[in-house]
Amino acid sequence: MKKSTKLDKAIARMVLDHPFFATLLLRMRLREDRDIKTACTDGRQIRYNPEFIDSLSIDHIVFVLAHLVMHVAHFHPLRRSARTAGRFNKAGDYAINGILKDAGLKLLPHALHHESFDNLAAEQIYDRLPGGAGDGEGDGGENDIQQSDDPGGCGGFEDARDEYDKPLSKAERQRQEAEMTVAIQQAAQAAKAQGKLPSALARLVNEQVHPVLDWREMLRTFVDHTSGNDYAWNQPNRRHIADGIYLPSFRSNGLKPLVLAIDTSGSITQRELNQFQAELNDILLSYPATVHVVYCDSAISAVHTITPDEYPVQLQASGFGGTDLCPPFEWAVQNAPDAGCVIYLTDLQGKSPETDPGIPTLWISTTRNRNLAACYQPTFGEIATLE
Repeated sequence: MKKSTKLDKAIARMVLDHPFFATLLLRMRLREDRDIKTACTDGRQIRYNPEFIDSLSIDHIVFVLAHLVMHVAHFHPLRRSARTAGRFNKAGDYAINGILKDAGLKLLPHALHHESFDNLAAEQIYDRLPGGAGDGEGDGGENDIQQSDDPGGCGGFEDARDEYDKPLSKAERQRQEAEMTVAIQQAAQAAKAQGKLPSALARLVNEQVHPVLDWREMLRTFVDHTSGNDYAWNQPNRRHIADGIYLPSFRSNGLKPLVLAIDTSGSITQRELNQFQAELNDILLSYPATVHVVYCDSAISAVHTITPDEYPVQLQASGFGGTDLCPPFEWAVQNAPDAGCVIYLTDLQGKSPETDPGIPTLWISTTRNRNLAACYQPTFGEIATLE
């Protein structure tokens, strides 16, 4: 069997059986690299030794690809800092392999996994490991581990770097984390829509989509990723054709209508509205779209539809009743079925829908008290805090 064909089959199986991993995988470039022993990712691409891939079964190739994707989904290439590369890779393996096992993937024989590390982050595991990679129960010992950056032999990760091969700035790291946060949410929605989002991944998504990130960057990234883009199999992805890999191409249909819900229960000040609308209008210069502004406290008080010819969007506080976050979603389902996303500016302190309406949702929360905000976590969507 040809190597590229074997890899193609593994990717096709991921698309059909593991849409969460497949959605994240298809964001990255795959390329051969015979200078590495197994495989590696920096968050933007996956490099793999074709001989390593060819030595594996299809099930194990699926695991390796999902393993690399999960390193990226946990932000490992962005968060090593001064930690030892090999030891942090080892900690990263322990952090993700239990989730992959619970998701039904077939682990490689020497994959690092121990139940004592379940539900812990790589940073926590790193501090609990013995002094060097290769020590500890269940770690594979001396089983053909030759790469310090891949102690488990399943594929490792390296630090993300910029286009000039230099370490990322703090701002760029935050931008990439925000971008990945949006991608995780979209991957979860794709898997959930097919009934293929395992509980372990649902927990991961819940943890990963509520980080303290710059709300402006999250808003911009969210709009960018909901701009009517989709995958098409009838035209192969040119980025991967040169590597002999057949993947779907990415197509853009322009930005779909945007539903902007404004909480008018009295918790949102005009100053916050002005701050939010300035950022939104700046984004709409790059992604022009029809915007349905839905004002709501305990019920919808007004709806304004604004086309690109009528920019800028102007927001005005009104209402000042109780808080019910459900009506704007009901309105969107009935009146804007083609909406690309819902962006909800609110303090979150009210009843939210118990069922995901199936529309990508970004909550812009004005509640800065993290303990209070944790009491009002919606069951779906991403949360960014207006700082």
